[in-house]
Amino acid sequence: MGNELLIGDKLRQARLSKNISLDELQQKTKIQKRYLEAIEKGAFDLLPGDYYVRTFLKQYAAAVGEDGDHLVAVFNGETELDATTPAKERPAIKTVEGSRMTTHQPGKNRTWMDYLPTILIALIALTILIIVGYLSIQDKKANPMIATPSTVEVQNEVTSESSVAESIKETTTSSEVMESSSSSEELKMAMTIEHVAPRVAEVKVENVEKPVQLDFTGLDDRCWVGVQVDGAYILQYTLAPKEKQSITLPEGATNVKITFGASSNVQMHLNQELVDFTKDAPELLQKELNVTLTYA
Repeated sequence: MGNELLIGDKLRQARLSKNISLDELQQKTKIQKRYLEAIEKGAFDLLPGDYYVRTFLKQYAAAVGEDGDHLVAVFNGETELDATTPAKERPAIKTVEGSRMTTHQPGKNRTWMDYLPTILIALIALTILIIVGYLSIQDKKANPMIATPSTVEVQNEVTSESSVAESIKETTTSSEVMESSSSSEELKMAMTIEHVAPRVAEVKVENVEKPVQLDFTGLDDRCWVGVQVDGAYILQYTLAPKEKQSITLPEGATNVKITFGASSNVQMHLNQELVDFTKDAPELLQKELNVTLTYA
């Protein structure tokens, strides 16, 4: 509990330092205001579960310029909030003084004999350069600039073989692209909607790509939206006209229950594809969608 209070206070101070209100933060993070207040008070038990605690901490931290991964590690008890790295040991003064004494020892008077090794190395290098230059000149005289016909024929043969190899490579690449395109078409997301009752519809979605995102858009009037996964609400929100609200489902979720207070006042997309649940039942009714997901 102590870490939760420290995490909440750190995030609150970061928000205040950036002059961000809770309403503005709600718009940025899409987290309900009551959950933001619970985080700042360290009341993490008011959130739907540990998964959402970690997710909300990262989103809150990103919005106010804090390290979300570090805060999650603190919440998990893996580190401290203000963990510091111990300073390296300073070298012993005695060693430093000895080094200085060695550096500042007066040098000896040098004679030409001291430079003899350097002179010999320079002479050897100069001799090698002269020999290499001479051999290069002789090689140019021995080899004419115009290539012989046999050389041209070999080059033509190499070019022909290279062209054949390049053609085979292009054909193989085209086949791979066609196979990849065919696989992509086979895995295209498919959606079916069946109205089993005036207020209930079964929605089956196959070949869904992860992560799954739900987008809600308010239409002519207000509409309450509720999203449940495994019996727990992950979203309860009242949409105003023209307002948009989005949420990402937990990884691996297969059964999702979505409830609308006034179904004709809201439009819903799943992974950017319209879920047309009002097509056969457009009345202004409370609507319940039972969504079954099958992943690609």
